[in-house]
Amino acid sequence: MPPKVVITKEKMLNAAFEIVREQGIEVLTARSIAQRLKCSTQPIYSMYASMEEVKDDVFNRAIDFALARMKQYHNENNAAAMNLAIGCLLFAQEEKGLFKALYLSDYRRQFLERNRDKLSEELFAAFLQIDNRLSELEESKAKTVFFKVITYWLGIGTRINTNTIELDIDEATEMLEEMYKMLTRKEGLL
Repeated sequence: MPPKVVITKEKMLNAAFEIVREQGIEVLTARSIAQRLKCSTQPIYSMYASMEEVKDDVFNRAIDFALARMKQYHNENNAAAMNLAIGCLLFAQEEKGLFKALYLSDYRRQFLERNRDKLSEELFAAFLQIDNRLSELEESKAKTVFFKVITYWLGIGTRINTNTIELDIDEATEMLEEMYKMLTRKEGLL
């Protein structure tokens, strides 16, 4: 008789994360995780009291993954804040399931009702750290600039993610650069 496969919490979360990455958070169920792991749903419910807890852990893992991916993009010709915005666009293009889960899903709203908006907080902190000029602004003005950039980026990112616009990443980058320059000029940072 072959040895029994042990399903650890880490294996289960990895499987759940990959399901969300490939198909979105809407399809994440105990059954879909069990099918991926080739086991029953029993190990899942022995580790978690509910699927809401599983989804919260997967959502937090997706946030950490997204932040790391977004911060990877670097072009020395860009302001650091612009590199982060472009990294966000590339994330929207390359990680369709995760982008939808983090920004476009009904689950996002449910998650934020129970948890702080770690993703926005982390992006704002990174935004402030990577463009020294932003630290010269009052926090409320810096948040306004960030909100405008992220709203503009999210609109473009959503259109790229959902394939509802014929726009390559260079054109999207140019649009973001124009917006960022207008905003920083308006705040007297150029």
